[in-house]
Amino acid sequence: MLNVKQGDAFLFETNKRESILIDTGGKLMQSGIKENHNIAKYHIIPTLKKHRLKTINYIIITHPHIDHMGELSYLITKYKINNIIINTRSFEKNKLKLLIKQCERNHVKLIDFKNIQRFKLGKANISLLDSTINHSEDLNEQSIITYIEYNKIKMLFTGDATINNEQLLLRKYKLPKINILKVGHHGSKTSTSDELLQKIRPTICLVSVGKKNHYHLPNQEIIAKLKRLGAQVFQSSEYGEVTIKLKSKLTINTEINQ
Repeated sequence: MLNVKQGDAFLFETNKRESILIDTGGKLMQSGIKENHNIAKYHIIPTLKKHRLKTINYIIITHPHIDHMGELSYLITKYKINNIIINTRSFEKNKLKLLIKQCERNHVKLIDFKNIQRFKLGKANISLLDSTINHSEDLNEQSIITYIEYNKIKMLFTGDATINNEQLLLRKYKLPKINILKVGHHGSKTSTSDELLQKIRPTICLVSVGKKNHYHLPNQEIIAKLKRLGAQVFQSSEYGEVTIKLKSKLTINTEINQ
């Protein structure tokens, strides 16, 4: 989990330095980020270089809100990216046209998630789960949900998917117990239903959120609910960047020690 303040950016890396970046973060009003502070330049790219990742194999944009894709344009022009996966239905026409042109100029393949619902990256199996609410005007309800299985470790990244999405997800898919959960919508009460938690029983929960944010997130009822399940909860506002080594025994390192 990268520390991008009030936004999302999660990096998955195999032992062969194959990588997936789920969302890019971005500047929101009341995010605690200075107007001239470039998240990609000062946070994402240094992290990629620290991990010696010369190429990002895939960027998955869960949905087109600025706190999830605000740094995408900069990354496309400044870093080698092979593929970008989006839910094209969630994009406005003009925004989609601009993205298509930028990808073409920079030799990046743009893929609709419905056309690549399962793929492998080295020894990792990735599934893009479709729980979109097609009639909804709420972009959160168009979020791509990413399930990754690697070294027998199961991870679920839910973007800003709402309880409505979670209900559809539970109806459509047989979800296993999850080792690592990216908590939906920065720990908002609009996500993380009891039904989902009882099914997946996560052991480690990651909450990407800015300090003293305008939205008063994460909701403390959600945090308490996760802890009652026995999950370890890591908020980027408290721990900064969180790195988990995906071996038989999970090792967790945090930027800020508590």
